[in-house]
Parts: sequence; structure tokens; C-alpha cells
Amino acid sequence: MVGVADLSDNMERLRRLFDLFDRKTGLVQLLDASSRAQGVQIFIGGESELVPMDQISVVVAPYEADGRIVGTLGVIGPTRMAYERVIPIVDITARLVSSALSHHA
Repeated sequence: MVGVADLSDNMERLRRLFDLFDRKTGLVQLLDASSRAQGVQIFIGGESELVPMDQISVVVAPYEADGRIVGTLGVIGPTRMAYERVIPIVDITARLVSSALSHHA
């Protein structure tokens, strides 16, 4: 969950988040950076140039098919998200997608 309760209390934050999706450039740069790394990466808004909002964090991991990175998946949420729960979910999901793609490609 994106932390709707954390974001909905401030419509300006929601507008800025949707702006991020509209512009896509920053999001593409973030996904590109994560696809060149191994394992889970965490981008915390305000600490990362790639996340333009202080209140937003992104947890991402690349997935692959037959040893070649073909995409990135992740979770966008508030900086106060439960990282201890989100990180393993992103990691396991990326591994499962990689396994499924490698066996069916």
C-alpha cells in the first residue's frame, strides 16, 4: 500500500506525486539506476537526487530473464513506511519474477 493515509492528509503531496508520474523522466532515471545494481535499492526522498519529494521513498529491485536484467519492480511509499516489511517483499518478488521468466522464456 502506498500509505494513502499518510499522503491523503495533504493534497499538495498527492499532486506532486502525480506530477512525478506525469514527468516520467525522474522515474525512468531511478529505474535505470536500479537496473544497473544488484539486489534491493532504497531511494529516500530528500536524500536522493532521484526522488524529488522529501516525503516519498522508493524501494526497488531488478528482475532478470536467463541472467539478463529485463526490468525493475518496486514500491513507492512514504518515508516512514515499514522498510523491514517492504524490502523482503520487493526482494522475494523480484526473485520470483526472475525465476518465472527464466523458466518460461
